[in-house]
Amino acid sequence: MEAAFRTGDSKSRKRKIRLLAGLFFGLLIVLTLFSNTLFALTLPKVTVEQPDTGLLNQEFKGSAAVKFVSELDLSNPSGGKVKQVLVKEGDAVQKGQALVMYENSETEQQIEAERDTLEKLKLPVQSLQRDYIEAAVNADSGAQNDARIALESARLDIAAQDRRIQALEGQLADQQKLKAPFDGIVRTVHAVEGLPSGTGEGDIRLVNSDKGLQFEMQVPVNIAATLDTAESLEVMISGKSGRSVQGNIVEIGESDASKPSESAPETIRLLVSLHDEALREGDRVELNLTAKGDENALVISSQAVHKDRDGAYVFVIDNKKGPLGNVNFARKMSVTISAANEMRTAVVDSLIGSEKVIVESSDPLADGTQVRY
Repeated sequence: MEAAFRTGDSKSRKRKIRLLAGLFFGLLIVLTLFSNTLFALTLPKVTVEQPDTGLLNQEFKGSAAVKFVSELDLSNPSGGKVKQVLVKEGDAVQKGQALVMYENSETEQQIEAERDTLEKLKLPVQSLQRDYIEAAVNADSGAQNDARIALESARLDIAAQDRRIQALEGQLADQQKLKAPFDGIVRTVHAVEGLPSGTGEGDIRLVNSDKGLQFEMQVPVNIAATLDTAESLEVMISGKSGRSVQGNIVEIGESDASKPSESAPETIRLLVSLHDEALREGDRVELNLTAKGDENALVISSQAVHKDRDGAYVFVIDNKKGPLGNVNFARKMSVTISAANEMRTAVVDSLIGSEKVIVESSDPLADGTQVRY
């Protein structure tokens, strides 16, 4: 009887132990699941999308002010004091027209000194002429020859001195006037009467009206790649007229280092010349350009595209199996942008179309960051 009681008591303790062990492991599993749930709630929350197929045409619209192609600062190369300013800002001038008059006392004094020298050279001429005539009358061939040589030498000296004076007078005439080297419009006047030429800046800034006007814009590199130097473009004149003029590409320049946003495409400088008599400097023009999209590109949200010093990239979802199920990680993937606008971006040579691309994240991401979605 006592042995049966002990056996029943032992079985009861074993049941309790199994029950407690079950409760313990059950609680451990619950706590594990609960802790994983809590941990998952601390992970960055992301939204994803799959890339779309289709063309994304690149469009660009820009506006700029036109300005003259050629401008030149003019001053008197020999210096001199400004005597009179003959033009004002905005004046249209013709090639060879005098713009500024100058004083040059140094050259004027030199000319006076040379004239005095000329008069001195002329003084012995009459005496030499008399000596020549007297020798001829006396039939003194030796004296006549000496007188002839002396007279000819004096005349040569006089002619040389006269040419020297004429050269100085021509030099003075050039120094006294600043002339327009081409037809143009006076941009600015810095010459001040009574002050030396070229005080700080050129005396006159002249724009060359014959070379027309130009404007420049920063356009997306992808669009610029479809353009060629000297190619014609239709340019719209801003305003009520809505008139268009023909422009010619002068230069496709260097890339612009600054970007308006990380999803915006890289831009490049485009310089366009215009020839239209109705256009004036400062008028605004508009340029509309379109480049056909790449058929091999995949389209994603522009918000999903990021940029660093190595170029453009996106984050995609990587799934890995864990002890309690799949675990999601963000993987950084480099992409090549073929076209973009504010909403959508086309990329090539990267995505295959089956990836889940991360569009938004509640926290900043890095390659390998565990995420939830």
